[in-house]
Amino acid sequence: MLEYTGGNPSVPQNPLGSLFKTVAIMRIGAGTLLLVRHGWGGALSAYQFFWKEQPWAWVTAFHEAGLPYPHLTAPIAAVVVVGVALSWVIGFLTRLFAFIFLPVVITALVILQKAGSVQLEAAWLYLFIAVTLLLYGSGAVSVDQLFRLGQGGSKKRR
Repeated sequence: MLEYTGGNPSVPQNPLGSLFKTVAIMRIGAGTLLLVRHGWGGALSAYQFFWKEQPWAWVTAFHEAGLPYPHLTAPIAAVVVVGVALSWVIGFLTRLFAFIFLPVVITALVILQKAGSVQLEAAWLYLFIAVTLLLYGSGAVSVDQLFRLGQGGSKKRR
């Protein structure tokens, strides 16, 4: 899809040279930001919520949005965010994790819209990134490409 931009297709492509021709930079950047800005904080807060019984803003926001079982869905959302971020950074099963992330980011959009949060724009960007990665995959520099995951069928080469 976005992995090839011209030239002789029979010439082996340098994966590091093709890094800038793929969605890999967007995938790595979005995964890193998702992990640093939302994932680690959410995971640490979930830990403190469960084991130290400290209040957590995500549970309150989930409850105010009317989501069922906010004490359970908030930590699950935090774990999903960390898993998706790690998957995007290394490029492992990127399309699957982008698909898994869609309900989380859509729920975040609903919650942030009701709260009038300034993070609404970030949620929209993560939605567009997830859809892009769902459509185009992980790019040339990824674990998926290393093992050729996500490519159609097992065709024998001649």
